[in-house]
Amino acid sequence: MSLSSRPLITLLAILAAAIACTDAFTAVPSPPTRPLHSRIATVLSAASGTASGAQEAPKPPKTFREGEVMGLRLMQAGQYDDALKAFKLAMTLPGSRPDIVRTANVPGPSPVGGSKGGTEGRSVQNLDEFEYQAAHYNMACANAALGNIGEAVANLRKAFEYGFDNYATVRADPDLASVRGSAEFERLMEEFDPRRGFNPFGAFRK
Repeated sequence: MSLSSRPLITLLAILAAAIACTDAFTAVPSPPTRPLHSRIATVLSAASGTASGAQEAPKPPKTFREGEVMGLRLMQAGQYDDALKAFKLAMTLPGSRPDIVRTANVPGPSPVGGSKGGTEGRSVQNLDEFEYQAAHYNMACANAALGNIGEAVANLRKAFEYGFDNYATVRADPDLASVRGSAEFERLMEEFDPRRGFNPFGAFRK
């Protein structure tokens, strides 16, 4: 090293030390860098949250069909108690059968000589027999999933009374697996589906 270069090197060393000392007091430590896949996951999660937040909250069902669909989706999700509530709610909502409900609007005798006063009609949408069948069958499935054997069989009976007669489906539906084999179920099926086990010679029945 030459003599003429020593003062310059010494000056540079002093400046470097001063800068390092200043950084130690003034610099704000930066957070550790997360792996790239972690940062991407965070961004995607935030975007998803923003998108879902922009959507409207699910609205309560306004018709039997909407309530039925809600209940079926809950059944698929394994939320059987909520599904049962949705099916019960659906039965209180407008169905597909139009009807007119008449109520008295004039007290006392009819002004035209009848025994009662006048009436007014109000159009309503009631459940038809197929909607009653579906409602009670779905409630039977939900109750079966919850282990409510008696309620499941009672709802199956109501479905049958409203005209549901696909007994083969009842005997094979996996949603009713916990009910099949119970004494209540067998009595019900024997009552409504006596042809099962029919013997053409009339000697034996299963």
